Amino acid sequence: MKHLIYGITYLANYWFLGKSSPLICGLVLHNKCNLRCRHCTVVDRTEASMNFDEVVKVIDSFYSDGGRCLYLQGGEPFIWHDNPYTMEDVVRYAKKKGYYTVIIYTNGTRTLESGADTIFVSVDGLLKTHDSLRGKSFERILNNIQQSHHPSIYINYTINSVNKSVVADFCEYVDKIPQIRGTFFYFHTPYYGYDELNLDTSVKNDVLLKLLKLKKQYKILNSTAGLKSAIRNDWKKKLDICQVYEDGEYFTCCRENNNGAVCAECGYLSYAEIDQTLKLKPGAIVNALKYF
Repeated sequence: MKHLIYGITYLANYWFLGKSSPLICGLVLHNKCNLRCRHCTVVDRTEASMNFDEVVKVIDSFYSDGGRCLYLQGGEPFIWHDNPYTMEDVVRYAKKKGYYTVIIYTNGTRTLESGADTIFVSVDGLLKTHDSLRGKSFERILNNIQQSHHPSIYINYTINSVNKSVVADFCEYVDKIPQIRGTFFYFHTPYYGYDELNLDTSVKNDVLLKLLKLKKQYKILNSTAGLKSAIRNDWKKKLDICQVYEDGEYFTCCRENNNGAVCAECGYLSYAEIDQTLKLKPGAIVNALKYF
């Protein structure tokens, strides 16, 4: 109920009072990762490893500014530590502080047990395709998912030129795994320049139309409103209600937008969902309530 009241109050302040306090706060615990994915150069950035005192200060600051949804990310957040503290100490502190939702973005190669409300696991296709993109890890990740007792596990699937053709097969495969509550689809974003993983607009739209059809059969978390908005490409970019903290710096929307240079090619469709929620589209609101 408190989540619902907060959401209604937030939307009322947004629409009628013009207030845009932070809604989603991303915390980059560090840039260390145990994988070297083809699409990612985060591990080549500065180490940016936070100590627990800094974590606490940022969590407190986000909360004071109005943020109630915290994303823990990296790098790989499950391997972060500041002895004797681990990521679970961060989760516990945020929940005790009063955050309504704490969400983890992980590559899924570590045991998936946490006090966080939701865990999003990155899987980019079936075995051969996923491993070609992220290194040999598919079987380990799926085993960790199936062994987990966490009640809210979702998949993040980033669509690119390599895995676009296996989307339907992937949906059919994960639909049979009860621990997976659904899949959220993104598109590859050329943060580091255009590469062989990019998709042009016409191909993206073909995939989006396919997702609209698959959504009728499988557990796809993207809302119909969000997918249609992605086809029209009319969702607001560089959302100022989303903040990311890394290495002493606050970023608006994401830490890789290069001052807005890649916003037109943004494939981060969860922000399309936020935009549709702010526009009071019922399907997007219902979907958000599933994991917020």
